[in-house]
Amino acid sequence: MNGDSFDNFALVADNEVIGEWDPGFEGDRWIILSRIGPFERVFKRPEKYTRRFFHTAFNLPVEEWTILCEAQLFGGLSTVKANLSIRFQPTVKYVERNIEVLPDVSTHIQASYDAVIRDIVERALFDIEEGNWIGQGLEGVEGAIETSINEMLIVQYIQSRTSCTLEPSFEELSPKEVESISGHLKHQAAYLELVRRKHEFQQQREQEIHRQKELQEQANLEHETNLLEQSRRDEALRKTRDREETEHVKAKLYEEEKRLAARESSEERRHSERIKHETMVRQMEMEAKINERDARMKAAKKTDEILRQEIELLVLEKQRNTMEEELDEDLRDAGRRKIEE
Repeated sequence: MNGDSFDNFALVADNEVIGEWDPGFEGDRWIILSRIGPFERVFKRPEKYTRRFFHTAFNLPVEEWTILCEAQLFGGLSTVKANLSIRFQPTVKYVERNIEVLPDVSTHIQASYDAVIRDIVERALFDIEEGNWIGQGLEGVEGAIETSINEMLIVQYIQSRTSCTLEPSFEELSPKEVESISGHLKHQAAYLELVRRKHEFQQQREQEIHRQKELQEQANLEHETNLLEQSRRDEALRKTRDREETEHVKAKLYEEEKRLAARESSEERRHSERIKHETMVRQMEMEAKINERDARMKAAKKTDEILRQEIELLVLEKQRNTMEEELDEDLRDAGRRKIEE
C-alpha cells in the first residue's frame, strides 16, 4: 500500500472490513517537500532518489495511539470503560492536504481526531443501555467501534488498525435502592434486566464451571484408567520380554556349552594325537640314536681289529727285523772268525 494506490484502497475499504482489516502499513514511508519560492509540492520519495537543495525529506512512521474512554449508564449505576489502541500512519495524500502541519503530522492527527473518536465510542456505549450485551458479550460492540474508527480515519486518508476493549462494571443494589432509582423508569427496568441477565450469566457460568469440572474429573479418571491399563500392558510386555530374554540367554548358554564341549573334545583329540606323534617321534629318535650308537660301536670294533692287526704286523715286522739283525750279527761274527783263523 502506498500513497499512489490509496484512492483505490479507500474505494474498497467498505468491502474489506467484512473480513480482516488490512490497513496496508509501510515500514519505510518517506515524503519529499519540494519548495521553490512560494511554490510547494509534496510527493512520495521514489526508489531512485536524487536529493536537491530545495528538497526536504520527512518520515511518516507507523504511530501508536492510546485513548481511554468512560461512560456512565443507567443513571450512573453502571460504568463502561473503553481502552482503545490505535496504530496509524498518514498517507501522502493526507500530507498534501495538510502540508502546513509538517513535520508534526502525527501530533496534528491525534489533536484533530481525539474528540471525534471519543464521540464514536460514547455513541456506541450509550446504545448498549438495553443490556442485551450481558448474554451476548461485548465482542460485537467492540468490533463495531473498531470498524467505525478505521472507516472514519481512512476517509481522511489515514491508514489505521484499531483494537477496542470494553470493561463494564455496575453496583449491586438492594430492592429498596432499586425502587429509589432517580430518573426515568426505563433506567430501573433496564437495570433490573441487567441484574437478571447477570444472574443468569453467573448461573450459566457456574453450571459451565461445574460441567467443565465434571468433564475434567472424567478426563482425569479416564487418564488414570488409561495409565493403569498402559502400566498393565507395559508390565505384561516386560514379563514377556524378560521371559524371551531368559529363553534367549538359556539357548545362548546351551550353545556355548556345546561349543565349549566340542572345543574341549577337539582339544583332547588334538592333544592325544600330539602325544602320539611326539611319542612316535621320540621312538624314532631313540631308534636312530641306537642305530647310530651300534654303527659307532661296529665302526669302533672294526677300527680296533684293524689296529690290532696293524699292531700284530708291527710286532711281526719288529721280530723279523730283530731276527735279521741277529742273523746279520751272526754272519758278521762268523766272517770275523774266519778271517781271524
